Amino acid sequence: MLSVSTLRTPGRMYIASSDEFGGSALMTSPMTRMLCVPAVMMTHAALGSLANPVRKHVRNLRNVDEDLAKRVAAGLAMAFPAASTPASKPFDMKPSDALSIVKQGDPPMTGRKVAILFDEGSGKAEIDALTAAVQKAGGAVFTIAPKVGGLKLRGGTMKADGQLAGSPSVLFDAVAVVLHPDAAEKLTREGAAVQFLMDAFGHVKTIGHNPGAQALLDKAGVVPDAGVVALAEFAKIAPKRHWDREPKVRTLA
Repeated sequence: MLSVSTLRTPGRMYIASSDEFGGSALMTSPMTRMLCVPAVMMTHAALGSLANPVRKHVRNLRNVDEDLAKRVAAGLAMAFPAASTPASKPFDMKPSDALSIVKQGDPPMTGRKVAILFDEGSGKAEIDALTAAVQKAGGAVFTIAPKVGGLKLRGGTMKADGQLAGSPSVLFDAVAVVLHPDAAEKLTREGAAVQFLMDAFGHVKTIGHNPGAQALLDKAGVVPDAGVVALAEFAKIAPKRHWDREPKVRTLA
């Protein structure tokens, strides 16, 4: 029996007990196309892990989000199936910006944790200035180096908070790289260093760097965009995710 009660939101109205797709549609309707990429990837991975991906899942997905269904079907190399027949057709409403995290503005630095990668020969003054800027904005800094013992820098010595191989960039909201050109060249042959930047770039995070780090950025495939910035600009945009980067790092974008 259908419930007479309804749920109304800025994104969609649906009958509580009969609309099996309305709840999912509420989640996807306010998303931008780029923000839907994680949903595409997760759905594609889940269905792609099956020996014989079931067409009914994509048929059902068409009742949630037509574009999302097309992208999942393309990722599975599947002919686009007809939509399944829902028990009750959802009542569509205009997407609401109020339901979109991305459209609420850039997130604050408060409570965020950023990593600074350095090595022998790095400029201590650059690291100190960057640390002060992040902390003034309300963030926390975690320093990383190939060795955790005291390293000789230009302007002093410094001990890292974490060792490079055990401190992947996935643990941090943003990353910065402060390197002497010789150290950057050396780290192009260090898999953990290359992966550190590859992951940060692939996860659409802000990456700050000094000119000396360029060789490592090139090796990791980090290309210029609005989220790859000089150290002086890093603290201003560090918490932001750069969704426009998605097509550069994922074919499903």
